[in-house]
Amino acid sequence: MPTLQKIIACFFALVFIASIIFIGYRIYSKPAYEAHEKEQARLLAISAVSLFSEKTSKYPGIWAKFDSNETELMIDHMRITGNWVVKVNFINKVSHIDVLSSASSGWNSRSPQSAEIRAKIFNDGSMKFEDGDAASTSADRIKIGRLNTLGKIHKFRFPDEQKKVPVLIDAEEFLFTDPEGNEFLVLKNPLKISQDILPTE
Repeated sequence: MPTLQKIIACFFALVFIASIIFIGYRIYSKPAYEAHEKEQARLLAISAVSLFSEKTSKYPGIWAKFDSNETELMIDHMRITGNWVVKVNFINKVSHIDVLSSASSGWNSRSPQSAEIRAKIFNDGSMKFEDGDAASTSADRIKIGRLNTLGKIHKFRFPDEQKKVPVLIDAEEFLFTDPEGNEFLVLKNPLKISQDILPTE
């Protein structure tokens, strides 16, 4: 019996030590985790702007197919890897659309973060970010960086999923690896030929 008590005592001592180590690691790694999460939100929002820019270039006049001058489209956390929420709000103007792209951490984040990126996308598909060089540089990094498809394709939808989107705006998940070896989720135009301009069912 004493031997059994010693075994139980040792077991709980090991569990306690493991818990202390785990908590210590979480505290130690939190700043790096938060920095990565912030950058992830930012790059995801930037990649959504780049995606809409490419759609504009490929399909001029695509945004005029939306009834309202001000539109919100999204990919919700139930679909995207890591439970991120991506929203793109755009306002139709004569020569461009004003875009507000945002990304927010999902329910499973240790330290929820979000980012908003504002830009203009012109009728020829060119874009101009409001915060200037920082976002443009990041967009260029994504274009020329190491990218691997994750094999998941999404459709941007209205917040009210009962409402049909007049055209198919699709996006494929890619894993972007920066020069330091950090990995980030980004959205790009699907590799396979898509039917963006066809009405949705």
